[in-house]
Amino acid sequence: MNSRLGRAILVGLLIATVLGWSSVLGSGLGLTVLVVVALCVAAVGGLWWLTQRAGDAHAAVRERLGRAEEGHHHAFAGVRLQVEDDGRHVWVGGAGLQKVLGQREPEEAQAARHAGAWRRNERGLLMLRVDVAIQHLATMPGRDEPRVQRLRRYLERDVLYPAQRRHEAARPSRAASAAGSAAPTPPASRPLPEDPA
Repeated sequence: MNSRLGRAILVGLLIATVLGWSSVLGSGLGLTVLVVVALCVAAVGGLWWLTQRAGDAHAAVRERLGRAEEGHHHAFAGVRLQVEDDGRHVWVGGAGLQKVLGQREPEEAQAARHAGAWRRNERGLLMLRVDVAIQHLATMPGRDEPRVQRLRRYLERDVLYPAQRRHEAARPSRAASAAGSAAPTPPASRPLPEDPA
């Protein structure tokens, strides 16, 4: 027998015994016990109902409060990194990289260092291509510091490589959709073999 079922049967027998003896003795204890049991059942049932609904409410609150954090799914050493993927390249926020590295330099200097590999997003924030940022981290002064090496490995492992796999997986579907819309090409013509007879 299930232990929960056994406990429920035991509690039921205990309540039935108390109510039976209270009715035999003619006291008002039976009514009091019945009211207390009803209140306990209502409290436990209400708690169960609240816990079932709390998950939905928690998800709704997280969704509403998390709108401002959208796009901040990456963090390194407690610093949020803004990462955007445009389908061709993956971009990381320059301000986040500066904060992680503990550097302070103007955005123009950062953009000049990553010539041709930077852009501004729709909010005007400086975004750097992740592959170029990784290359810079591998060649910059201080590249042997453990923090710089960990950041470079993090960007490779958790940002760049997964994005490359997503982009490669999307390429065959693009080629198939482009081929499906084009007219079928006839097989190459070749001369027929001569009949020996």
